[in-house]
Amino acid sequence: MDFTFKTISEFNDYFKDEKTCYEFLENQRWNNEPVCPHCGSTKKPYKVKARGKFTDIPSYRCSERQCDLPFTVRTGSIFEGSKVELRKWLQASYELSISKKGISSVELATRIGVSQKTAWFINHRLRAMLTETNPALLTGEVEIDETYVGGLEKNKHKSKRKLKGTGVTGKSPMIGLLQREGKVVLKVIDKDSSNGETIKPIVRNTVNKDATIITDGFGAYKDLNKEFKAHGIVRHDRGEYVNGNFHTNSIEGFWSILKRGVIGTFHTVSHKHLQRYCDEFSYRYNNRDLTNIGKFTESIKNCEKRLTYKSLTSN
Repeated sequence: MDFTFKTISEFNDYFKDEKTCYEFLENQRWNNEPVCPHCGSTKKPYKVKARGKFTDIPSYRCSERQCDLPFTVRTGSIFEGSKVELRKWLQASYELSISKKGISSVELATRIGVSQKTAWFINHRLRAMLTETNPALLTGEVEIDETYVGGLEKNKHKSKRKLKGTGVTGKSPMIGLLQREGKVVLKVIDKDSSNGETIKPIVRNTVNKDATIITDGFGAYKDLNKEFKAHGIVRHDRGEYVNGNFHTNSIEGFWSILKRGVIGTFHTVSHKHLQRYCDEFSYRYNNRDLTNIGKFTESIKNCEKRLTYKSLTSN
């Protein structure tokens, strides 16, 4: 398919109706060869008359006798069961993919013409789509650093303060692992669990043993030199920020983008949903070399992920 548009206006002009959107999604998901999402059959399905508001969209019924269920390209994807038009979903996906610091549910609701509650749900379903399921192990030189997201206790109302003081109490800890000239992986850690017992398994499961890891002097990284090719340490507590080729400037630069997005766009993020926001920011960083259209089409390839409202809002 020919994508030549560069602005959101041109994007909306291209996806002007539901039929165009459905045909685009079929191309991305099935390569124009429908696969039954119920039983996985690749046998050519029957074409049936579409039901509902739009009567010209491609609709099918499985040709396997044991299945024989109706479906469209929405079935079995993040778009299934939604009353929102597919063109609005695609616009939301496009804007989320290319917005460097994200887009809030209030802003998205205004842009695509839905309620704020619906836009919030759409945002989270799209973030689930951006989650990388089986990432490759990081190699080469890998910078590792931890940070905290959330307001200071001193800035909270007195009734909401957990402990007296002005430190990081109540903030959400996370660890970032960034391969230089490569990808970044973010993991949110349970509150009050930012220690070696929590952090070391994450490092082991994310970084190749032949890699050189670079960290600050935090005690949670102690003895990792025994498990990896090399372990460079930058002593921030001694005023040291660069030691030859050892530094954590790249991952700290990424933290600044993440925190500017949280502060400037979302204002506040709950610990419960923080990992999805991290997945969103890491997706854009990991695909930074792609064009805007490339980021959009790459995200659509992972649309076969479901996130129900019940699971999103449950405890």
